[in-house]
Amino acid sequence: MTTPARVECVKVLAQIQAYVDGELDVLECSAIERHCTACDACAAIVRGLQETIGLCREVGRAPLPESVSGRAREQVKRLLESSRVTPER
Repeated sequence: MTTPARVECVKVLAQIQAYVDGELDVLECSAIERHCTACDACAAIVRGLQETIGLCREVGRAPLPESVSGRAREQVKRLLESSRVTPER
């Protein structure tokens, strides 16, 4: 059985890159932030990505190399695929 919290985690992970890039609207950001106040795992992922991005920006204002952002996208994709919610029969 899939718990509502787990389903919400999958939704957060699906939007995490857009969230940390500032591409979501206020309502979507608020939903992620509310979830993260109740979910330590998702909060840690968001914090880690924000810190990583912050560190990269401190190093230089050049955009992340495609190899780095590509690896990050692939890791998020693998996380989503490994936690894919399957319909119950």
